Amino acid sequence: MNRYFAVETKCGHVGKDKCIFIWFAVKAENGKAAAARARGYKRVKHHHKYAIRQVREISFEEYVQLKLVNTNDPYLQCKNVQQQRAIEHFEDRIESDEDLLSKNNKRATRRDTAYLLKKNEIKTRDALRQIQDNDYDDDIAA
Repeated sequence: MNRYFAVETKCGHVGKDKCIFIWFAVKAENGKAAAARARGYKRVKHHHKYAIRQVREISFEEYVQLKLVNTNDPYLQCKNVQQQRAIEHFEDRIESDEDLLSKNNKRATRRDTAYLLKKNEIKTRDALRQIQDNDYDDDIAA
């Protein structure tokens, strides 16, 4: 038996490190299936860990009303960035993507540190060789 759900999703195509949250009406067996289905919708950030903010069960009347709202939403109807920019007060709906920002400011892992140490070690070794070569050339010239 299908039930009706409202799924709040994180949508993209609004700029780097930015997102917009949209409620979608979904018909599914349960909340988990509704979230999985909504993740596949157009404009949803499919591969983001937190692409689904919340899921709640709704009545058929709310389902129909939410479908109508999304049908009339200019963001979901535009075909290119020029149409998107023409939407009045659209910037007010855009939010910074906190998950992406925290991901960029993550702590270095052991693997990252080991790579950087190795890279610095190679640079140091090359610099020492260059100094030794210059000293050797100076000794020959003298």
